[in-house]
Amino acid sequence: MSGKERVVFLDRAAFTADELPIPAFDHNWSEYPASAPADVVPRLFWATTAITHACPIDADTIGQLHKLRRIVVTGPAVVDTAACDARGIGVHRLAAGSPLVDLLEAIIAAGARQ
Repeated sequence: MSGKERVVFLDRAAFTADELPIPAFDHNWSEYPASAPADVVPRLFWATTAITHACPIDADTIGQLHKLRRIVVTGPAVVDTAACDARGIGVHRLAAGSPLVDLLEAIIAAGARQ
């Protein structure tokens, strides 16, 4: 993989600091307690990885995000998976009780091997 991952968490308020330690891979991290629909594209514009808990990501939004490679869904957020499939964007859902940082590190490592 070339360059740093750019990870953006759209609605981090759902997690405590203990639930989400800093990932070990080389990255830039941005997080927001919540994101209004008008903020999603500007916040994700340079992201390679988006994390959302409840913030929806629709086809129009996905069509504007040319760097995005994966979306991690940690809660009830609705993501247009058909639009993601068409653009080659992986959608990963966090299993209940699973550590988010472990999932992030696993999918980043898998992407680096491809």
